[in-house]
Amino acid sequence: MDIATSSEMGGYDYSFVDTPPDRLVCTICHFPSRNPYLTTCCGHVFCKSCLDNHKEVSKVCPVCREEEFIVYTNKQADREIRSLHVMCSNQERGCEWQGELNDINNHLVNSDGCHFENVKCSNECGKMLQRRYLTSHVETECPHRKIDCQYCDITGEQQFIEGEHKEQCPKLALPCPNKCEVESLLREDMEAHRKECPFEMVQCEYYNVGCEERMMRKRKKEHDQEKMEEHLWMTKRKLVKTEDKLEAAEAKLVLSDRLGNLEVMMQHVINTTGSSDRFTTSTPWPLQLVARVKTLFPIPLCPVTVRMLKFNENKENEIVWHSDPFYSHNEGYKLCLSVYAAGCGGSKGTHLSVFLCLMKGPHDDELTWPLREKYEFKLLNQISDFEHHSMAMIYDDRATDVHAGRVIVGDKARGWGKRQFISDEDLHKVTPTCRYLKDDCIFFQVSKL
Repeated sequence: MDIATSSEMGGYDYSFVDTPPDRLVCTICHFPSRNPYLTTCCGHVFCKSCLDNHKEVSKVCPVCREEEFIVYTNKQADREIRSLHVMCSNQERGCEWQGELNDINNHLVNSDGCHFENVKCSNECGKMLQRRYLTSHVETECPHRKIDCQYCDITGEQQFIEGEHKEQCPKLALPCPNKCEVESLLREDMEAHRKECPFEMVQCEYYNVGCEERMMRKRKKEHDQEKMEEHLWMTKRKLVKTEDKLEAAEAKLVLSDRLGNLEVMMQHVINTTGSSDRFTTSTPWPLQLVARVKTLFPIPLCPVTVRMLKFNENKENEIVWHSDPFYSHNEGYKLCLSVYAAGCGGSKGTHLSVFLCLMKGPHDDELTWPLREKYEFKLLNQISDFEHHSMAMIYDDRATDVHAGRVIVGDKARGWGKRQFISDEDLHKVTPTCRYLKDDCIFFQVSKL
């Protein structure tokens, strides 16, 4: 190993106790030679690196200018130079060491060497400091030093323990944020305490029926007594609204199911009588009733929600289920949803297949063909208002006239959608917050995007 120096090239630039003899000094850099070479032409000593650099610009001897000269390693000069006494390179900082040049490397780099040498922190924090300060820094100052949390049994780096961990330590004692009579408690007990703290701000229990007041827990009973009549009135009003919504929803579902059956009967009557343009007192009662219901409940516009009943029966018998018709928009395209409970094509038996079908409509003459619009299918979660399963479906250039063209023959076009809309496994999954299939029925929502 070479002797340490402040210069990577040239000779040794240390402070020597005695002035080195000229015969050991490099004629180029004027320092005692490092790896000394001797010339045969004039007998001068040069550092190997100095001589190599000189040869890159000139081929003649640096001293006597001889064009052809020979150099060889001068081991005798090297031994003499290494035995010269030098002072530590940190003498200006206070180091008083003196010794042979050959020993200065050990003095500077050994762990028990020069106390004034700059070294890196052994914890790899990146700081440079004099060796005499290293122990104190590593043990008491370094942010990467290992310490124990004073509140729990966790050990880690100081910057983590006193930073991120302290913000989360379960054993740290804290005052109640509500400034109640409890002076301090462990962070891990704080949540339980706040559920009982008399000074904690809480919401009125009747918030779901309209009371928006908040008060300290200790005032909750007083609030309930003061607002008893108002709470009862709010509860009654909420109950009435809920009952009205339930009755309307149940009536709509019943009418939807009956209308489907009546349309089948109406089609039979039309096939028998040959016309459905005019309804008279002599018209069979199913036709009159369906016409009246259709007048009261016109075909809905997107977005629409449709319900598919008897799911397992449809799946077992591989029935293709079609929803009641609806319009894309006012005076728009007439559509219906087509569902294969058992799947279709390569997805049969593994997925639910869902398609949107164009139908003959009263506004077809004024509409643009083929249809070029974007829709969204949603399989609704029946126990909460999130985690619905959705898919965007676009009538683009891939949808040919068979799928997106005006319906001329039959009552509906071939469906356009997705065979692998949802897997059987995901369809039947039940979690505390999600359930698609309930009471043997599923709900879809179709929206225009």
